[in-house]
Amino acid sequence: MDGRLFRDVLGHYPTGVVLVTAIAADGEPVGMIVGSFTSVSLDPPLVAYLPTTSSYTFGLLRGAERFCINVLSAEQEDLCRRFAGRGDDKWAGVGWTPSPGGAPVLDGAVAWIECSTEAITEAGDHYLVLGRVHDLGVLNPMAPLLFFQGGYGRFTMSSVVAASSPDLVASIRLAEKARDDIEMLASRTGAAVDVVAAVGSDLVFVGAATGADVAPSVPTLGTRIPLMAPLGEQYVAWAGEPAAERWIRRAGVADPEVAQGLRSRLMLARERGWSLSRLDPEDELDFYQTLRDYTESELVPAQERALRDRIVQYSRSYEPVQIDPSAEYCAHSLVVPVLGKDNKPLLNIRLVNLPRPATGEQVLAWVLELRRCAASVASRLSEDARSQRLGHGTSTPGWG
Repeated sequence: MDGRLFRDVLGHYPTGVVLVTAIAADGEPVGMIVGSFTSVSLDPPLVAYLPTTSSYTFGLLRGAERFCINVLSAEQEDLCRRFAGRGDDKWAGVGWTPSPGGAPVLDGAVAWIECSTEAITEAGDHYLVLGRVHDLGVLNPMAPLLFFQGGYGRFTMSSVVAASSPDLVASIRLAEKARDDIEMLASRTGAAVDVVAAVGSDLVFVGAATGADVAPSVPTLGTRIPLMAPLGEQYVAWAGEPAAERWIRRAGVADPEVAQGLRSRLMLARERGWSLSRLDPEDELDFYQTLRDYTESELVPAQERALRDRIVQYSRSYEPVQIDPSAEYCAHSLVVPVLGKDNKPLLNIRLVNLPRPATGEQVLAWVLELRRCAASVASRLSEDARSQRLGHGTSTPGWG
């Protein structure tokens, strides 16, 4: 077996990076960088790591009563390189506190796992060290340090990189072509207008206009929203069944009845051609802070799940209602789609900062204004695409 080929091929599988620490027989801290750490068993709680049989540092570690697995963060690459290299002053300036069993828990680590040695098995040129877990905890729920193809890196959620994708650039161009229409809509209604586009697994605010003496919409340009139930209903309703199922799954819906209820909501949203949010004013600030956290933070999966759970709390605000023209409603926002070829969704237009309360008659009048605006934008984009095809042989994205 070609050793270099073996390393190159296995290097295509990324691993986390941990620093195994203990107090050696001489009372001094000792630490070893390991890229081959894994969980093994829940009952009993067991983990494992694989040091080389020739490792001097493991010779110091194996005699310790307790050792600690420190999961390194993406910000600790320099520390990782220090412990992976040679030198006698590796612990100089390194902050740590003892685990319950006395092993070093590093400042800034993502998590720590204190173990005793359960078994050591020789496995070729490595040992398989099985550890029984006695205590553990999370210190900093942030992105961990990864080792991949011979280099160090970090975990990045797809939603984090969406902001630079070609789809976003295309959506911004579409929103720019809709500018005249949304400015007229803002002027006629005296409300704020947002243009929202799907980019990857998110919705992104790509355009905005405001009426006279009206505060702009709180989400700023570039704000992202996870495309999950109940958000983005008017986009998903027109995007096809696979998109609908992803929308439901991403919200963590496991109950078949709840999932079927969401499918029925999408059918109603498509039949109506508009959706309404009744977000309470006291919830509005927290909701928009949640969106800011989602947009501005480089989220690890646990943090993103927590934010999604916060968003799901607002599901009731998006449940559809039958509008009685003579009744009063506290409408937070109204959304309609801009449809392209074969009724595929290109953009959503959102009317927000509406006077509250408003009669059902007024709500339906706003819906009519929104739909007229969306039809005008769709016509404008269609004419622009046709003219580009005839003149330049190119087309606006989404129009083919």
